[in-house]
Amino acid sequence: MPESSIQQPSSGTACQRCERVLSAERPVRLPDNRVYCAACCESMAADIFEMETGEPFTRWIEKHPQLVMQYQPLELTVRRFGFMFPLAMLLLGAGIFGYGVYTSFRDAVPLPFLLAGLITPLVIGGLWLIYENFSDSLPKAARSALRIFAALLAMAVPVYGLYGCLKFGRPIGFMVVGAAIIAFFAVLALRGLQAYLRALNFKLVLKDGVFYLQHGSRTDTFPADEVVQACVVRPGTVGATEGALRLDDGRMLTLDTCLSDLHALGVVMDLRFRADFPPSADDIARIRRDNLRKIRGLS
Repeated sequence: MPESSIQQPSSGTACQRCERVLSAERPVRLPDNRVYCAACCESMAADIFEMETGEPFTRWIEKHPQLVMQYQPLELTVRRFGFMFPLAMLLLGAGIFGYGVYTSFRDAVPLPFLLAGLITPLVIGGLWLIYENFSDSLPKAARSALRIFAALLAMAVPVYGLYGCLKFGRPIGFMVVGAAIIAFFAVLALRGLQAYLRALNFKLVLKDGVFYLQHGSRTDTFPADEVVQACVVRPGTVGATEGALRLDDGRMLTLDTCLSDLHALGVVMDLRFRADFPPSADDIARIRRDNLRKIRGLS
C-alpha cells in the first residue's frame, strides 16, 4: 500500500488486515502506525478487554495514541518486599549461625569437627559452580562423578548436623538452624533481587510505529515492522507469566504479564500476525448494527 494512504486516511483507505476499503466508516489508527477497520480491531480484542477497561478497544485506543508498558508502583513495592524480607531473614540466619560458631569455640568443640561443618557447604557450592560453568568442557564420566560427589556431601550435611546436636548440644544446634535459614532464604533473596532488578526503571513505549525501550541506563529503539513474531500473554492468563517479541535480527524481548497496556499491545500484535482469524461477516454486521443504533440514539 502506498505510504501516503497510510499517513493520510481518506475515504479510499483500506484496512491493512482485511484489505476492505473503508469508504463508509471511520478508520482506526493504532500506535503501530497502521490503519484498520473497527471490525478487525474488535474481532481481535477479547471480551475481557472491555470488562477490564470499561470501553471497547476502538474507543479506548483513540484515547491512547501511545502504549506505555511499565511496572505499576504497587508491583514495584511487592517485588521490593519480595527481596527485602528474605534478605532480613538471611541476616537473621547469619546472626544465629555466627552465635553458634562463637559458642562452639567457647565450649571447646573440636576444631576439625567445626571446620568440617564450615567447609562442607562451601565445597558443595564450589562444585555446583564448576558444574554450571564448565560442564560442557568436562568428560561425561567427570560430570557424573562431580554430581555424585556433590550429592553425597549434601546428604552428609544433615547427618553431620544431627550427630553434632546429639554430641555437643546447643552450639552445633545454633549452627544447624542458622545454616538452614541461610540456605533457604538465600535462594528466595536471589530470586527476589532478580525480579526487582528486572522491574526497576523498565519502560517500553510504542508510538508512531516505533518501540522505545528503557531499562535502567540502557535505552534502545526499534521500528514495529522489525517485530517478526509476538507472543503477548494477557494479564490474568492462567499459567502464563510472560510473553516475548522477536525481532528480525534474532533478538528477543520478554514481557511480564504485570506490565500496563500489555493487553492492548496483544491486540495490536494479533492484528499484525494472526491473519488466520479475520473478522467474519457476522462480526462486521454486528459492528454496523451497533454503529447504527448509536447514530439513532437507541444504544
